[in-house]
Amino acid sequence: MNQTSSKNRVQEYLPTNWSDFDTLLGHAFGAIRPRVTHTAYARASIWEDKSAYHLELDLPGVAREGVELTLEKGVLQIVAERKRPDEERTNLLEERDFGKVTRTFALPEQADPDGVSAELNEGVLHVTVAKVPEKLPKQIVVK
Repeated sequence: MNQTSSKNRVQEYLPTNWSDFDTLLGHAFGAIRPRVTHTAYARASIWEDKSAYHLELDLPGVAREGVELTLEKGVLQIVAERKRPDEERTNLLEERDFGKVTRTFALPEQADPDGVSAELNEGVLHVTVAKVPEKLPKQIVVK
């Protein structure tokens, strides 16, 4: 008998790594495995023009009352909450996120803390932060 060829026959049918094993379990027990939860995240876009900084945050399904903005020591914090529906229902599939999400952004020194405005329209929060005029780069004319 060849000692090097003796192998546990069960190993032939098992996956070689944990990811494959998890996939195998998913196929076998998918209907009874608990849904993996993850932290809600709001995607952002940030840009600037000559007079202001602009920030947009995707907040689908969030009401105006569910958004809170604070500015302290040059840090803009946005907290948004998407509430679960109130009615009784039996979900067959639920992939949408509910709960609070918090994003913080450090503003540049040119940001004017008194020049901040926000608007929520069609699930997109648009925040405009004006630049302080005296802190804008000064053009120097060469003579």
